[in-house]
Amino acid sequence: MATVTPIASERPLIFMAGDWVGASLEWQVEYVLDTGALIEMPLHELRVGLSAISQMDEVERHSPERAMILESQGPVFATPQPESVKSAHRAATASGDISGLSEVDVEVLALALESGLPLVTDDYRLQNICESLGHSWRPAVTEGIKERWSWQLVCPGCGAIAPAASSPSKSRGEHGNCADCGAGLRLRRG
Repeated sequence: MATVTPIASERPLIFMAGDWVGASLEWQVEYVLDTGALIEMPLHELRVGLSAISQMDEVERHSPERAMILESQGPVFATPQPESVKSAHRAATASGDISGLSEVDVEVLALALESGLPLVTDDYRLQNICESLGHSWRPAVTEGIKERWSWQLVCPGCGAIAPAASSPSKSRGEHGNCADCGAGLRLRRG
């Protein structure tokens, strides 16, 4: 469990990078929630959660009603430190999962790593990264992964294996094109 000091007196509590780390016992959080957890988990479980401020745009796109509830009832929203985002990015690149993540996913992972709190997610890529780092996680509503995977970018046209992606995809399933033949690259278990 981590503690945070609010900079606002009403929900949602908003923290800028680093404001909540090592703070006094004014607000307790037990885990970091990804966007799927914000949408699917029971509301009473969200009150002890920590989420990235950037997630609210995703929630509003998928469920405007849920976004209004979250704005009034929680969880705590924060911005991770830039160094934590870099660490999360490095971890996602090392596991091969980076091309399947969004920038928001990387921020959520950064909050989990920075706070040391378990990550609640049904995203298999985030679970895979946590497994590779030995960071605790739990699924929101699914069973979660059974084993850790590594990934390769492969060309379905010529079979070439491309260098690992170094940044999140702009769109899920978009991994660039093969340098040899121009076909769209695909992820495959390595």
